[in-house]
Amino acid sequence: MAVNCSMTWNTFKGDIPEPLMQFFLYYCCVICVVGTICNLVALWCVVSCPRTNPSVKVLLCALFSTTLLMCLVVMPFMAHLSLGKLWCDRDASKPVLRVLIHTYVVLTQMELLYIFVMALLRALAVWVPQRGHLKLRTGVAVAVGVGLYNSSMTALTAAAFWRQIIPRPTRFALLKVYYGVHFLLPVVLTLACYLSTIVAVRRNKSKLASSRHAAAVTQVVDEATRAMLAVFISNLLFGLPHSIYHIIPFDYRVFSYVVMHSIFFTHLYTDPLVFVYFNQHHRRRVLQALKFCFGRSSPSKEATSAVSSHVTQSSSALKSFEEERDKDSLPQ
Repeated sequence: MAVNCSMTWNTFKGDIPEPLMQFFLYYCCVICVVGTICNLVALWCVVSCPRTNPSVKVLLCALFSTTLLMCLVVMPFMAHLSLGKLWCDRDASKPVLRVLIHTYVVLTQMELLYIFVMALLRALAVWVPQRGHLKLRTGVAVAVGVGLYNSSMTALTAAAFWRQIIPRPTRFALLKVYYGVHFLLPVVLTLACYLSTIVAVRRNKSKLASSRHAAAVTQVVDEATRAMLAVFISNLLFGLPHSIYHIIPFDYRVFSYVVMHSIFFTHLYTDPLVFVYFNQHHRRRVLQALKFCFGRSSPSKEATSAVSSHVTQSSSALKSFEEERDKDSLPQ
């Protein structure tokens, strides 16, 4: 059975199999729940980590906040559209749809730029280790600047399209340039940064390992690089097809849109998962928290065990004392 209802905006057209539409609906709900939990865990690890520089914490929190907002705002919106498609509901508010689409595009671009900034910082930390840490004020300025830039550029582009200020062929060309600059270029630059980082680490490994302090710094840098590299690879696998999809002139049918975005939305929970897994310190803290939640190493149990042991030892000592006393009181 095919769903023949039109979408709530005129860009998309065509039919879609109902099982695929139902899968997309359930998948959006799963990502909303699982992605929210994974991103909250990643944010907790970043905020509570004593080893991470405060400026890097700001950037990492900005990165995982974008994916968290995607799970909390965009995924319910996509589930709502899927449900409207299944129920042939055409009464959705167009202003609300435009605001949510704008939010979705801005958050996606911000995530890609934050990943590029982190890759650039990792490359600088390896190539120029004497450069020093990034200042907190600079980190906040970069995080805010990325958000303002993407919001303003997306608003200008959306206004040009929705108000039809420029001719249609020019709008189409402008859209392809916009997608190329904001969706594909950050991925290419991030890949270049990580390739240069890998080359620098292999080149300077023996030299940096000569001193104890440098070796410790190298280990921390390598671990941070490994975690962010895993995030980039996850984003590359699930996000690059999405970027190419918006650059190549597809016909924008609903079937291809649903399939491509089902792949793309997968990174919303895989990115924080691989970030925590490939950082040994974060992984250890999460495992300890899970053990604590399941009561395997609960402090109350440990305290109860210690008190019981102390009481047992005291009882044994008292019993031995009483036996010695009774023995001494016996007539010889």
